[in-house]
Amino acid sequence: MPLLVIISLIILINLYAVLLNKNSPLKYPIGKRQFDLLKTYQKAESALFYIDQSAKYSLQQAVYDLAQNGASVSEFEINELNLNQIFIKNKCGKFKDAYIWYELKKDESGNYVKNQCFDSDKNFLIINLIYLFHKNLDQYLTNSPYNIPLNNYDYEIKDSLELIGKAKSPLKFDILKDETKPVVKKPVEIQRDQQKLEDFTEETEENLCAKGIKCILTEEAYNLLLDSQKIAIKKGKRLVVNSAYRSQEGQLAIWNKFAATYPNVEDRRKRVCNPINIECPHTTGNAVDVVFKEKTTKTMDINDWILLHDIMSEAGWVRYGVEKRFDIGEPWHFECCRTKRYIKAKEEEKRTGKKVTAIV
Repeated sequence: MPLLVIISLIILINLYAVLLNKNSPLKYPIGKRQFDLLKTYQKAESALFYIDQSAKYSLQQAVYDLAQNGASVSEFEINELNLNQIFIKNKCGKFKDAYIWYELKKDESGNYVKNQCFDSDKNFLIINLIYLFHKNLDQYLTNSPYNIPLNNYDYEIKDSLELIGKAKSPLKFDILKDETKPVVKKPVEIQRDQQKLEDFTEETEENLCAKGIKCILTEEAYNLLLDSQKIAIKKGKRLVVNSAYRSQEGQLAIWNKFAATYPNVEDRRKRVCNPINIECPHTTGNAVDVVFKEKTTKTMDINDWILLHDIMSEAGWVRYGVEKRFDIGEPWHFECCRTKRYIKAKEEEKRTGKKVTAIV
């Protein structure tokens, strides 16, 4: 009997525990998991729609850009982003501001032979179109509210203008929030002095902005640039701006563009500014990439860089580099007006009593 009583007590206690749990509130409301699944499905569909629309606009812009540049890519992009291995470059230059596709030259027999002006026998139109499309699409995807991977598509063109992108890896969405997963910080817009921005893209009188480039600077930096142009003209030169203000999204697109060439983040950081939680010089509107008119960063020689440095420093700019050295930093990049590098140069001047015109 005592053993029977003990067994009965154990059974009753277990039954009581089961009844208590049965009456306790549910961890998740009924239908929550199903509702989360539906919300995730809707989010995935929205992301796919975003990609489709981005692809549509990216292709339209790529076609327009090709038409504007005679099937080539702007010289600035070639030099600034080091893209010589990505697209086919025109080697014949321009005639009356239009790219030359073919040249007629006499052979040894005196007959005219048509020479291709692009460095490859491949279909340069297709190659350059895909490059521009990929560039535009990545900019859209960078600004996407969804976690869409970049550089995730292989492209092919069918018929006349049907571009097909095949994803290398699928989109991934969490149906349930994973509390153990680290929070990914999104790019934060840096708080800075509210300075008026001047758009001088279409100012043909000054002719400071390179063709095909959007040129915007703060009012203070723009006035300083006008002073630089006056000094350059006195020395028989004219300046042209290849890059000025960039939005944070634009700077991030350039950062991501270098990912294929420099997958190591530390190596990439030495070559381009990462705008995530950092104030990049170009995003302040107080930095310019500038060369002499009719020149590019590839065709500027050491004497050109020295003269450019003298002109810009006389106007008050600070070059990204080392004094009297042009193999360190970027000899075309100049800053002013409260950028971190500019402030650092001014502090160095106070400390040493000597003028600082270049600083890393």
